Amino acid sequence: MRNQKSITVTIVHLALAVALISSNDQASNAGQTPVGPSDAASVQAAMPITSSDFGEPQVWGAATNVVSVKHLYLSAQPDLAALLTAVEQDVGVVINLREPDEQEWDEKAAATSLGLTYYNLPIPRSGSGFDSDVLAQISKLVGKHRDTKILMHCSSGNRAGAWFAVHLVRDHGMSAKQSIELSRHVGLTSEVMKSRVIEFLLTDREKSHDS
Repeated sequence: MRNQKSITVTIVHLALAVALISSNDQASNAGQTPVGPSDAASVQAAMPITSSDFGEPQVWGAATNVVSVKHLYLSAQPDLAALLTAVEQDVGVVINLREPDEQEWDEKAAATSLGLTYYNLPIPRSGSGFDSDVLAQISKLVGKHRDTKILMHCSSGNRAGAWFAVHLVRDHGMSAKQSIELSRHVGLTSEVMKSRVIEFLLTDREKSHDS
């Protein structure tokens, strides 16, 4: 692994932040040591992700931007029709990233009635940064169910994309710039959310260096 330079970053806007990160980020070769802690890292490290792993956006009921990456399907909020399509696609697990006050219907009851295993691990839709433990729990679930197709969603796809970006850096040794670019395909389109991801990755890396 190449030597890493010391990092001094001021996030003025997204483009500047990405440029600063990419100039100091570690190499993105497969098999490289992950930059952050995750129980799923050892499993995921053997499963490199490239652009060829991304499927074309699909429409599942109300979810109009369902994108597959290996055994994952990332999307916006599904409705009953979307869950029925998920079952038809052999999905076995649903991971809902929305907060309790966002729930507009009893998704858990609908999912479990269809035989789907349901988890709710909320990622706040606003604020700065993310809860590192929650992101690690999500990655752990993805690793635990690596032999099962998973539908992961939030409201628009941005939080699912944010988790995916952090996952690519932590568990696949990918650069921040590359992870954000790939995550754009699965729903990370909000500039505000991208800035939150960048801020989190910088803090996460500083913590890993200090430990």
